[in-house]
Amino acid sequence: MASEYPLESAEVHPSLGTNLRVLRTREGMTAKALAEKIGVSPSLISKVERGSVNPSVDVLRRIAMALHVSWADLTDALPRAAPAEVAKQRARGRIAVVRAGERKLMRVPRSGMLFQILTPDVQGAFEFVLIELDPGEGGCQPYAHESGEESLLVLEGELVLYIEGVPYHLDKGDCLTFDATLPHMYRNEGDVKTVFTYLAMPPTL
Repeated sequence: MASEYPLESAEVHPSLGTNLRVLRTREGMTAKALAEKIGVSPSLISKVERGSVNPSVDVLRRIAMALHVSWADLTDALPRAAPAEVAKQRARGRIAVVRAGERKLMRVPRSGMLFQILTPDVQGAFEFVLIELDPGEGGCQPYAHESGEESLLVLEGELVLYIEGVPYHLDKGDCLTFDATLPHMYRNEGDVKTVFTYLAMPPTL
């Protein structure tokens, strides 16, 4: 059965606060310094670490970028090793099969987006993800990554990808590749569900 990581919900994610505290400490950053870096109040960081509130998707992205980690690092049951440690642990010539019913899921309720991670994890050189997006749903504001490139392919429906405010309309079968450091946002502005895949290098979740 697939495992699901709710990023926004009424119920506070059980691992987020602990992981945030561990990862922030690993970076040698105080809660106040982190708050200043991402433009929120120190009390919000404290509440997230105590497990009393969930941050918005935008704040979660900013936290991940500031700490140089992925979403999954913040929401997994245990914080994963630093990239250098992971590189040492990764077996040469690894072969991994992810069965259809065993994909990790990441749901973003306010945006109507459901991420299905097709790669065995997001610690490799890239990530391969399947996304379902309901009509009229998508990101609320653009975001960018510190580095990398993304390619996406529309499998069903239609998708509008805003890059630096410019809309790129994609239909079934269309593929687009772009610099992930540019502010971008996905939207389904049609009347049927959109299904698309994207390949990101390095991983962004």
